[in-house]
Amino acid sequence: MIGENLYETDFYTWSAQQAEFLRERKFDQVDWSNVIEEIEDLGRSEYRALVSALEQLTLHLLKWQYQPQYRSPSWRYSIDKQRIKIERILEDNPGLVSRREEVMAKGYKYGRKGASKETFLKEDVFPEVCPYSWDELLDEQFFPELF
Repeated sequence: MIGENLYETDFYTWSAQQAEFLRERKFDQVDWSNVIEEIEDLGRSEYRALVSALEQLTLHLLKWQYQPQYRSPSWRYSIDKQRIKIERILEDNPGLVSRREEVMAKGYKYGRKGASKETFLKEDVFPEVCPYSWDELLDEQFFPELF
């Protein structure tokens, strides 16, 4: 089938073609298996973007908390930037809110590893489970202190 070959050789043209088939209701010409796969991947991509933003946010919050002597405006900016990113993702994808516990756990897991590498502190210095609540993570006024 021409559409399937185009899918592998020229994704841009394939996607434009599939959109046109759908607009014109030429359902018999739609490359359904690849269209379905791409739609599913869009959802996974938004989920991964949210995990990534939480990873970066928790990494910087841990650095802020555990190395106060190195705090800088760029750290504050990074924290603010990730909070805005999370807010935007959730505004565009409110269905992801129902997965927040899972996303927090995964994002924190990777953020903890990153904080360990960036601070040169052992990973077990940081709590195993995210020490911040969902509300704290999204609160632009929240910046954790060591004790």
